[in-house]
Amino acid sequence: MSNSDWSIERSLQLYNIPGWGAGYFSINTKGHMVVHPFGQPGPVIDLMDVVDDIRERKLGFPCVVRFQDLLRSRVKQLNDVFRNAIAQHGYKGQYFGVYPTKVNQMREVVEEILDAGAPWHFGLEAGSKGELLIVLALNTDPEALTICNGYKDEEYLRLALMGRKLGRKILVVIEKLSELPHLLRLAEEMNVQPLIGLRSKLSTKGTGKWESSSGDFAKFGLTTPELIRAIEILRAAGKVEAAKLFHFHVGSQLTDIRTVKDVVNEGARFYAKLRKMGLSSLEYFDVGGGLGVDYVGARSTAHVSSLNYSMEEYAADVVYTVQQICNNEGVPEPNLVSESGRAVTAHHACLLMNVFGHIEFGENGAVHEESASSGPNAPADAVAPVPEDQSPIVREMREIVSGMTPKNSGESYNDAVAKKEQALTMFKLGILGLEERAAVEGLFWRLCRRLVELNKKRKRVPGPTRGLDDRLADQYMANFSLFQSAPDHWAINQLFPIVPLHRHTEQPTRDSTIVDITCDSDGKIDSFIEGETVDETIALHPLRPGDPYYLGMFLTGAYQDIMGDMHNLFGRVHEVHVFVDDDDPEDFYIEEVIPGDTMERVLARVQYEPSDLAKRIKQALDGKVREGQVKPKESVQLTDFYEQAMRGYTYLGTE
Repeated sequence: MSNSDWSIERSLQLYNIPGWGAGYFSINTKGHMVVHPFGQPGPVIDLMDVVDDIRERKLGFPCVVRFQDLLRSRVKQLNDVFRNAIAQHGYKGQYFGVYPTKVNQMREVVEEILDAGAPWHFGLEAGSKGELLIVLALNTDPEALTICNGYKDEEYLRLALMGRKLGRKILVVIEKLSELPHLLRLAEEMNVQPLIGLRSKLSTKGTGKWESSSGDFAKFGLTTPELIRAIEILRAAGKVEAAKLFHFHVGSQLTDIRTVKDVVNEGARFYAKLRKMGLSSLEYFDVGGGLGVDYVGARSTAHVSSLNYSMEEYAADVVYTVQQICNNEGVPEPNLVSESGRAVTAHHACLLMNVFGHIEFGENGAVHEESASSGPNAPADAVAPVPEDQSPIVREMREIVSGMTPKNSGESYNDAVAKKEQALTMFKLGILGLEERAAVEGLFWRLCRRLVELNKKRKRVPGPTRGLDDRLADQYMANFSLFQSAPDHWAINQLFPIVPLHRHTEQPTRDSTIVDITCDSDGKIDSFIEGETVDETIALHPLRPGDPYYLGMFLTGAYQDIMGDMHNLFGRVHEVHVFVDDDDPEDFYIEEVIPGDTMERVLARVQYEPSDLAKRIKQALDGKVREGQVKPKESVQLTDFYEQAMRGYTYLGTE
């Protein structure tokens, strides 16, 4: 297909942007990726304009971009869909959402969510003492809930009860039975009435990556006998009225709406039976997290990074199921609580990165590198021709290559593989020279390239050559660390949409994988969206000498910001916060820039004192000056350069 046959619509389909983009992402007539922070139609931000702004500020790449308006939009949407479902079903309870801070504890994220959710008294959830310290300071709305999850020691419980002293709705969720007597003792000591939640271990299991974290053997929650014992403890203490919330959590990223229905059904039965046992004070029904994000856009359970329902369906099923059980059991309909973090935050952040070169298997077998900034080092067919007088194995490999036809291609490939292995054995025995081995391998890769081109035109690909195109895919070198910016891809094969930020009016012709700049063979991405499926390669555009090429990794707002590590001492990346310009719906402004880590900062984290390192370098150079091997002026320049590098960004300066 020629570029003249390519279209923006084809690019939208290839990368399935309408599927995973949820109305927030598209491509404009320039062929640039754009963001619609409030959905479509509405204001639009050209991501290449954001790239230009970042370059003008001399920030460098990679860079996280947060679209704070989009974050606000997701908070509003979650509250709206629950309130609409409540109104449509005539449900008698209300909805009180809380944001689980573990999903992204960054201050600018939490504050934006609280501000956006203020009209609906949107609250926060804490799962540790550190998170509770944040929540106590930030969640000041007396009507908003604060849910305290996770295992708790005395200090955690005292902090929660301190929140009650401040007049906040702090609900301490009992994860294990031994927490309950401690909470009651401390509440009496501090002279405060606790608000208690009871978390149950439901038998219904989740679906997707986190299926094993739920069910009877889940890490958190009370078994049914423990739940009964908790009620007995509350009665004995005269504190039954303190039980305000029933809680369960079946797992993150639920892929199947049937699981949502099943788990809410079981949970609602628990709630109803507890009400009938005398816990008339129970007024909140907390379904936990699990509302998923369709990273693929397939609306299917065929892939664990996709799902088969919408946010609207999720809310409607929760409301309807609880209502039906309550009507059936003859108990009041409780207020509904959900802890949806991934669905709120995932879409608002993306990672922008530049490609600085690529590696490909050349036509003559040269594995060569081509740079986006300085141009190609050598064309793919620049390997010297094989002399006629070389060893028989080279001539035999040449005959296999020249004799390959569409009919005998499978047989030729098998013969070539055998000949290549024979050459390797001869080389190990010292029979074959380095030049001859290079010639054999060069001919082999030439045959493989031709096979890939042949297979593209076939309906039925010969068995031995299936997958050869993926194995020969180019490697595009991107300026980022997978372990810092997308650790879930490395750890649990989480899929994140990756799309070029520009050139969508051109056909992407290079089947590629993406490698990062860490010295780790796991630092690569080889799982990509292709239409509504997942493939091992992504189609990218050929690099042009001197012309920067930019990629975006999308839906990274949940977990990735906080879970990244410092593999190879690549630290946190630059970050910019983008807002729609109120005066111009096609413009934006950067409200805040948070510089990424410098070398000094990451070195200090691993207990190196930068000034001590600089002192050691200076002493070593002074010694060379005394020996006459380095001139004093050069010594000063080198010392200054070392100290300047300390203050620099940890990523490549390829711009």
